[in-house]
Amino acid sequence: AFPDRSGWEASGRAGAAVELSQGVSLRSAAYTGWRLPTLNELYRPFRAGTDATAANPLLDPERLAGVEAGIDLTPLSSLTLSATAYWNRIRSAIGNVTLRTDPITGGATRQRFNLDAIVAKGAEIDLRWRSGPWRAGASWAFTDARVEATGAAAALDGLRPAQVARHQGSANIGWTRGRTSLSVTGRYIGPQFEDDQNARELADAFTFDARFAVPLTPGLSIEARGENLADARIETAITGNGVVERATPRTLWIGFSYRPR
Repeated sequence: AFPDRSGWEASGRAGAAVELSQGVSLRSAAYTGWRLPTLNELYRPFRAGTDATAANPLLDPERLAGVEAGIDLTPLSSLTLSATAYWNRIRSAIGNVTLRTDPITGGATRQRFNLDAIVAKGAEIDLRWRSGPWRAGASWAFTDARVEATGAAAALDGLRPAQVARHQGSANIGWTRGRTSLSVTGRYIGPQFEDDQNARELADAFTFDARFAVPLTPGLSIEARGENLADARIETAITGNGVVERATPRTLWIGFSYRPR
C-alpha cells in the first residue's frame, strides 16, 4: 500500500517574433513545463534479459525550464528554411540508475531515481521546398545533453543520458497528382548509449522508407508501403550478457482504401 499524493504544478510560455524584412523573421521563446512519473516508473518493476529495473513510488515530477531562439527564411515562395538553437534544463529528471552489476552474468540491477537535472542544448534545422506536384524536405537535429547528479547517482555526473543521440536527420522527396502519390524518406540516427553508465553503445543507423498510392476506380485506391527497405540493423538495446535487441527489419505492406463518392 502506498500513501496518496497530490499537488499543483504550473507551466507557461512567452514568445516574441519580429519580421526584419520580407522573407526574414526572428523569433524567441522562454518556457516551463512538467511531467508526472508514469505508473510504470512509480510502481512496476521490469526485467530485460539479465538486467532488472525496480520502480520507485517516491519519484517527484520532472520540471523543465528552457529558452530558444531562431530564424525563418523564405527566399522563394516555394522554399522555407528554419533554424533554432535551444537550452533546456530538466530538474528531477527520472533516470534508471545502476546500483550494482553481476560480475558473472554482466547483468545490472537498476532503480528509477530523480537525478539532479539533465541539461540539453542544441540546434535544429529544417528545410522545405514545394513546386507543383513535387515536394522535398530535410531536417537535422543536434543535441548535447549531460547529466547533473549527486547522491546515489553521483557516478553519472557529466555523462550523457541513455538513448539520446547527438545527431539525427531525415530527408524526403515526394510527388502527388490527384490521388496518385509517391514518396521516399531517408532517416539517420547517430550512436547513443543504451545505459546510464555510458558503457553499452548502440550503433548508428540509416533507413529508407517508401510509399506509393494509386487509384484503381473513382472510389478505390491501392497503397504499397515499405519500411527499412535496405534491412538496416537498428539496435535498440544491449543486455548485460551482450544480447542485442533490434528494431523492425524490412517490412512491406499493401492495402486498399475505399471512399464512397
